[in-house]
Amino acid sequence: MIPQLQTKLRASILAAFLFPSILATAQTPATDLNTNFVGKWTGQLEYRDFQSNAQVFLPTWLTITETADHKALQFNYVYDDGPSKTVRELTMVAFYPAAAKITFTSDREKSSDTYTIQGLDDFSKTGRGTLILMGSGKESDKPIDVRITLTLRRNLYTYRKETRQRGEDFKFRDAYTFTRAEPPASQ
Repeated sequence: MIPQLQTKLRASILAAFLFPSILATAQTPATDLNTNFVGKWTGQLEYRDFQSNAQVFLPTWLTITETADHKALQFNYVYDDGPSKTVRELTMVAFYPAAAKITFTSDREKSSDTYTIQGLDDFSKTGRGTLILMGSGKESDKPIDVRITLTLRRNLYTYRKETRQRGEDFKFRDAYTFTRAEPPASQ
């Protein structure tokens, strides 16, 4: 066979085997990004009450597990919202590193929001660090920009959400601060 034809044939065969796996990777969330989130966490939710503009604090418990298919995380929140009032929420979180996106799907709010991720390269190296999520949403039926800062350390997880109407500065909306209920066995 002519050397040029052999080279083209090898390249075609290699592409035929590699392309499906590259495509699958681009469409599948990363499982290794999930690992350090998993566990039981305890802390608080802090939010700005829109009517009074007061800061409100609620004791909160969070259990994070990986889905059976390892493609997403389940965030199970339990809020102590006053005497005899316990609120529960399940949020599914999926990373899509090839697209630099993350999706949050809430059962309580019946919503699904996708954000672009900044800082993923550094975070991916250790599974810890800070991610900046950018997206859009609505507050009081008006379009807003959303910025979420996620920080994950060995025993600390924080989530801070800020919003703004277009052309304005970002303002605090809500935040979670959690520590592990029990330190991880390793790491």
